[in-house]
Amino acid sequence: MRFLVTGEWVEVGALLPPEQTVGVLEDVVHPSLEMLAHWEQEGRIRGGIHTGQRKGSFVVDAASAEELGELLASLPFWGLVKWEVAALQSFQSTVERERSVALRARGASKP
Repeated sequence: MRFLVTGEWVEVGALLPPEQTVGVLEDVVHPSLEMLAHWEQEGRIRGGIHTGQRKGSFVVDAASAEELGELLASLPFWGLVKWEVAALQSFQSTVERERSVALRARGASKP
């Protein structure tokens, strides 16, 4: 299955002193971004960060929603990001569905 994943950083920096904010960046954010970059190099995902935002999107092929959930949960910043996931239908299957709809509609309109 193909999924569109969008993650948006939940701001915690304003609640932390600067020295702890640096720790979150070094221990959580940077390793997560490095994992995403590695997955992209492997061809596992395609995507990137929205310009000028603390938000990113990528497309991933996973065998199931559960597999995708495990993949996302393996990211160190998993709990600090608000995730949106949408299953995607392939273009080819959509073409086939629409052809079928048109054929049924054409048949229904004939006396």
